[in-house]
Amino acid sequence: MKQSKSAYGPIHKHPFMLAGLLLLLFAAIVLLRQWSKNDGISAQVPKPPPAATQGMLDWSNLYTDQAENIPLDGEWEFYWRQLLEPIDFQAAHAPAPSFVQLPAPWTNYLDSSGKLLPSEGYATYRLSLLLPQELSEKAQPLALYLKSIASAYRIWINGQLVGGNGSVGTDRISETPKSYPEVVYFQPRTGWNEIIIQVSNFSQRNAGIWQHIELGTADNISWARILHVSAQSSIVGIFGVMALYYAFVFWNRRKETSALLYSLLCMAVGVRTVVLGESTALYLLPGLPWEWAVKAEYISVTMTALLLILFINREYPAEAVRQVSALSGVILPGCMLLFLVTPAHVYTYLLTPFTWGVLFPALLYTLYIYIRSAMKRRKGAVTSMIGFLFFMAFALNDMLFYTVHLPTEDMLSVGLLVFLLTQAYNLSSRFSRALHRSEQLSLQLQESNLQLEQIVEERTRSLQRTNAELQEANQKMSDSELFRTRLLSNISHELSTPITSIKGFAKALRDGIITTDAPKYVNRIYTRSVMLERMIHDLIDLTKLETHQVQFRMQNVYIIPFMQELFLKYEPDVQAHGIQYVMDLPEGADLLSPGGDGWIVRLDPIRLEQVLSNLISNALRFTSPTGIIQVQLRLTEAPSTETGWVACVCVKDTGIGILPEWQERIFERFEQASPTSVQDEHKGSGLGLAICKEIMHYHQGNIGVSSKPGSGSEFCCRLPAWKGRLSPHDKP
Repeated sequence: MKQSKSAYGPIHKHPFMLAGLLLLLFAAIVLLRQWSKNDGISAQVPKPPPAATQGMLDWSNLYTDQAENIPLDGEWEFYWRQLLEPIDFQAAHAPAPSFVQLPAPWTNYLDSSGKLLPSEGYATYRLSLLLPQELSEKAQPLALYLKSIASAYRIWINGQLVGGNGSVGTDRISETPKSYPEVVYFQPRTGWNEIIIQVSNFSQRNAGIWQHIELGTADNISWARILHVSAQSSIVGIFGVMALYYAFVFWNRRKETSALLYSLLCMAVGVRTVVLGESTALYLLPGLPWEWAVKAEYISVTMTALLLILFINREYPAEAVRQVSALSGVILPGCMLLFLVTPAHVYTYLLTPFTWGVLFPALLYTLYIYIRSAMKRRKGAVTSMIGFLFFMAFALNDMLFYTVHLPTEDMLSVGLLVFLLTQAYNLSSRFSRALHRSEQLSLQLQESNLQLEQIVEERTRSLQRTNAELQEANQKMSDSELFRTRLLSNISHELSTPITSIKGFAKALRDGIITTDAPKYVNRIYTRSVMLERMIHDLIDLTKLETHQVQFRMQNVYIIPFMQELFLKYEPDVQAHGIQYVMDLPEGADLLSPGGDGWIVRLDPIRLEQVLSNLISNALRFTSPTGIIQVQLRLTEAPSTETGWVACVCVKDTGIGILPEWQERIFERFEQASPTSVQDEHKGSGLGLAICKEIMHYHQGNIGVSSKPGSGSEFCCRLPAWKGRLSPHDKP
């Protein structure tokens, strides 16, 4: 798009404003990071938790319902060149500690002679933690979120070994490095809780606990880990899709070298992202050697710098500096070769000179090219320069973070995403302009053909056939686009309904239309929000099941005790609604003796409980308080099955029933029987039974319903069963 002169005037007259903009962006990142840690600025800022002092952290008076995870910062006990276990601190002559500040690499600590500790070595950290008494009384499990600890560690909590990464050793041979975020769970005890962490490092520059250790409830920590991994996976997925798309562009048009460089750049960025931060690669592939993950990190960031220089030289050849291109073509491949052939305990010590002597000049050179291009008003230069400013700001953050000068986190992938999106916009704009020019030439050709009266008949027929093929292709493209639009409309329809209701209620509250019944409408907004959230989670679960991304943990279980346990688990919830809750087991079920034969079913206990929970929840929604919900287990012969028997797990209610025409449809997506007869707060997502159907498919079983309107419904799940005895390895 052509820009007006005023759009380029400030850049042309004041190029140093760009440096100021860069610094402002960098400052904004730091401020936003600090803001995110404090949950923003509010009228009631909670008092920050106390820090550890002399290896002891007293949180006995801390508010127990913290919504946030709390860092275990402060002074920890530190035992240099000692690998101590809980039993060592119970001896009569316990070792004397020194005290160090966490988080920080131990290369920041001084030894007894006043010298800085070396990066290679081993040590033990210890913290005594006094938690509120309510936590131990509630028996609520807690968790620690351990981020990067270099390079191997083991952790004990209250005398129990609860986790670790790699193998802690006293030299390079005995150590097996592995460093990626980990969540460990523990049950707090009354009084002081003890945390002991053994750490060794003989493999890299960073050493010790140099990132925050966060404490929180098991749910909060687990959600934090899931959200971090999901966000990183989403970014990697975006990079992968972009790399694949532009690789296809180059494959179909070999002249588009920029598309190839852009595809490789996205791939390099994706590799770097997946081995850093949450270290999704090491998390998903535990067998991946740590050494190769570190090599991938260093080589990918070097490849990113090289491809960035090649890409910008290709995009703006008139502004490129040949000497810089030639120099980078020697230095950067040389660095990659160094990282490839040397171990991590060699090249990681070159991080600081590599960062500021190689990567930072590459960024400055790229910024210089963009400034010159913007001043000369090259197409797309301003857009690319803005995206690169974001990228450079995040790059500076990471440079300072990994050289332990800034207490933030790895955020380069976010800046790269913004930058690559601007480049994608420029490339797509160029392709669109080329297509537009092609369309104009085609129109001019058609007009010229109309004016030519002496055209050869065969050529005319050939052109007609070509035009017919183009029209057919355009029609196919139109049909494909229509299909895509309808598909997206069907998916978004169910989401738009609760969103529209929420927006309508909120607008009415804002405009003062609703005054007297405001709490009722606020509650409606809340229930629709919960329904929307549940629908999104259900849609994600169903998609994972349909695409075989869910791992089932199948095991052989005695079905009768299993059903008794599930029945008792949901009894309080059902009886709380005033509904009679009964269970019907096969005759003689209570006569099963330990060690005797019993009815066995192969299943995933968690997933089958998910099915039963959904069926009971549906029964509760459609059954009046005076009704009955019956959980029944039947064992029937089935000669056509491999085992010869089928276990039927049924949930029967005395609710409103289901019309015959709905009994097949309710197991499909977004299908709900009698939707108009159910209050909003009792509506489901329309996905629960579809999820149940997929789960039963994984179990080589099925699910069905029999119902009459007004007489209740009976949902039955059928699973292959046999009679026998569990072997010791079958028992969970």
